[in-house]
Amino acid sequence: MKKETEKRIWELDFLRGLSILLMVFDHLMYDLKTLRAWTSNYFLVHNEVVEAAVRFASEYWNSELRKYGHWVFVDIFLLVSGISFTFSRSNLKRSLKFAIAALILTAVTWLAKEFAGMNILIVFGIIHMFALCTFLTWLLRKIWNNDFFILILGFASIFVGVLIHWYSVEYLTEITFANFWRVILGINGYGADFFGIFPQLGFILVGSVIGNVFYRRRASLLPHLDGVWNLPFVFAGRHSFAIFMFHQPIVFGLIYLITSALGYQF
Repeated sequence: MKKETEKRIWELDFLRGLSILLMVFDHLMYDLKTLRAWTSNYFLVHNEVVEAAVRFASEYWNSELRKYGHWVFVDIFLLVSGISFTFSRSNLKRSLKFAIAALILTAVTWLAKEFAGMNILIVFGIIHMFALCTFLTWLLRKIWNNDFFILILGFASIFVGVLIHWYSVEYLTEITFANFWRVILGINGYGADFFGIFPQLGFILVGSVIGNVFYRRRASLLPHLDGVWNLPFVFAGRHSFAIFMFHQPIVFGLIYLITSALGYQF
C-alpha cells in the first residue's frame, strides 16, 4: 500500500501552501503595524530598523495590493479545499475537527482580551467559517450529490456575497445573540479576524465540483512540472492546518522577544 504522501497531488499542496504562507506574511504585517499600539515607549526608543519595518507593514496594510490581493489567495485556498473535499473519507469529521479548533481559538483570544488587554478577540474568523462551510458542503451533498446542483448553489453563494459587499462590510461595535447571525452570514463583521459564510461557501462548493470533474483519477494534472522547486510550498500545504493554528503565537512571540531585547516595553 502506498504511503499517503505518495498519493498527494502536488499542485493542490502548492496552491494551499502558497496561500497559507501569504496568510502568515499578512499576519506578520498586522503584528508589526500595531506595534506602536502594543508598546508603551515606541516613540522613545527610536530603533531605525524596527521603525522601518513598522512603516513598511503600515503601508502594505493600507495598500490596494492588500485590500484585494488577500481575497484572491483566500479564495484560492477555499477552492483547493473544495477540491480536497472530494478526497476525504469523512468530511463530517473534518468539519468537527475545525469546529473544535475554532472554539479553542475563540477561548484563547478571549482570555488574551480579558486578562492581557489585547484586543484580538475572534468570534467568527476563517477557521470558524471553514468549519461551518465544510459541514454545509457535506450536508448539501448528502441532500443531493449532484454536481450541477452544487455548482448552482456555489455561484448563488458567491452572488449573495457580492450583494452584501462582503469585502467592505460594516463592523459591529459589540456582539450579541441577536446580531450574531449577521456576522455568520457575512452581513456585518466583528472581531480581529472575520469571515462570513458568503461568499466563501460558494468557493468551497465550486471547488468540490472541480474535484469531481477534473480529479476523478486522484492524480496530478501537471505531473511534469513537479520538482524540488516547489518543496517549501508543498511542505507548507501539507501542514497548513498546523501552520494556521500555531503561526500567530510563534510570529508574535518572536516579535515580542526581539523588540523587548531592543528596549520596547509591552
